[in-house]
Amino acid sequence: MRRWMSGILAASIVALPLMAQDKAKDKAGDKSKERAEKFNAIVEDYKKAVPDVRKALQNAETDKEREEILEKLTKDFSPRILKLVEADPKDEQSLEMLMFAVQALPKADGKVYDTLADNWADNAKIKQLCQRMMFQPQEHAAKLLQKVLKDNKDKDTQGFACYALAKIAAEKAGEKDKKAEAEAEKYYARVVEDFADVSVGRNTKLGDLAKGSLFEIRNLGIGKKAPNVESKNLDDKKVQLSDYKGKVVVLDIWATWCGPCRAMIPHEREMVERLKDKPFALISISADDEKKTLTDFLEKEKMPWTHWWTGTKGIVKDWNVQFFPTIYVIDAEGVIRHKNIRGDELEKAVVKLLGEKKK
Repeated sequence: MRRWMSGILAASIVALPLMAQDKAKDKAGDKSKERAEKFNAIVEDYKKAVPDVRKALQNAETDKEREEILEKLTKDFSPRILKLVEADPKDEQSLEMLMFAVQALPKADGKVYDTLADNWADNAKIKQLCQRMMFQPQEHAAKLLQKVLKDNKDKDTQGFACYALAKIAAEKAGEKDKKAEAEAEKYYARVVEDFADVSVGRNTKLGDLAKGSLFEIRNLGIGKKAPNVESKNLDDKKVQLSDYKGKVVVLDIWATWCGPCRAMIPHEREMVERLKDKPFALISISADDEKKTLTDFLEKEKMPWTHWWTGTKGIVKDWNVQFFPTIYVIDAEGVIRHKNIRGDELEKAVVKLLGEKKK
């Protein structure tokens, strides 16, 4: 949802080359000029629409309502852009139009990505798009990314595409799709083998990112034995997950600045109270930069259960934590049984596992 908010900036940035092309191509014919003018009109309409969309999102009460608002924005503009592109999909203007659609619309039409795949997979400008897809993967883009991986000659671009394909598959695997999990592992492994030295920012390499994801797929899936975790408690004493064998454990990897994490606290407090006489442990592992941030927070907020502090290292790095809260539910035998569930669903899962242990 955040991506579309930068769309108006993207609109300005993307429109500029088209205006320049308009002037440069005056001598090339009226059709090119006419297409540029029509696209600039679309950009202006988009700019006018964004404030209303932003207001509607702020007033929306459910995720479904928000999704419908964003889908409408895409449906209002994607067909108009594609109609212009269809006139000459191999023209440089069309590439700019398609890039605008990807950057400015929440979920660009699959035809946008397919048109890019059919005509522009080997173009140097695709590099930026592939890099964005690493962090904002779109399933509709899979065909384009596969074509880039096959046909583009730039190693960095290929690496970004490969990593993005792995992310797309990994998101499907999160829905218990074993085929997608195997595909994600294949792409991550290829990143490590062929593109490990590709830089992502100043101090990060693609290989480092992929290794963490590979570890997660191979070791942290549902049904796998949870690797042992070592950390420190609030007294700076060494603690580890293996100390809790025989108990049902919820690992809650969080940070005090995380809104969704804080929203879980009231229910966690109630759950801990209800299960206080059961072989159960809730372990909150803080990723705050400073331990004092955590201890100061706990002085104000009642959280009467086990707390570890790891900062940005430890389990956060070793277990490839990508978002907060990250939740693991581990049974009495140390096997991961659930991931990233919250609220009543989390408590029901714990109660069921406690019932299994009793039997």
